[in-house]
Amino acid sequence: MFDLEDAIADWRRQMLSAGIQSPVPLEELELHLREEIERQTKAGLNKPDAFTSAVQKLGPAHTVQTEFMKVDKIHSALNWKLMEIGLTLVTILFPLFIGGTVLKRASYIDMTAAQELSSLTALAVFSLLAWSGRLGGRFLPVIQKGQIRNAILYSCFVPLMLWWVAFVRLIVPRHDFTMGEFLVAFTWAFFTPAGASIGLNWGIEAAARKQVANADLSASQT
Repeated sequence: MFDLEDAIADWRRQMLSAGIQSPVPLEELELHLREEIERQTKAGLNKPDAFTSAVQKLGPAHTVQTEFMKVDKIHSALNWKLMEIGLTLVTILFPLFIGGTVLKRASYIDMTAAQELSSLTALAVFSLLAWSGRLGGRFLPVIQKGQIRNAILYSCFVPLMLWWVAFVRLIVPRHDFTMGEFLVAFTWAFFTPAGASIGLNWGIEAAARKQVANADLSASQT
């Protein structure tokens, strides 16, 4: 006796064996399968034939997995492009905005020319560190596992945030800064380590993405 739920459970095991491990895609596939079975049965097919027809329409497990991998790569590439656009805007426009504000307000807070230059230099170093990491990605190690890259990201930004807190809560209260001196200390303490962290993670991600792109290109040429 044909049992539709047993057949669907067996189909799910085949999908899992093919590598479709994520719950959301698998649930979506099963929903499409059940909808197609319902359409086939309403068209007059019995349940075994409706199930077989629905499975054939979805395709075999390895074909479905291949299509999901293609979609994941497209989404991943799009997210990477958007992230690069965002980082580019941050590392160019933000220093320009802060630098413009420093120049505009310098006379109101009695900043010396040396202090202005030092603050602007810190902002320039922020951008240079970020971009040196991106452009020098080919010299960084290629880390294929995304989990390890994410761990590096957190290991950089958690200490960075702790340093920012320590600067504001421990260092600043212990020094009688003038406003000009504070802005110099602030730009160097906040922006330069941030640029180094951004550059390192940007470069590592770019190196991994480039290797994947080269591998895909080689595969398509063979």
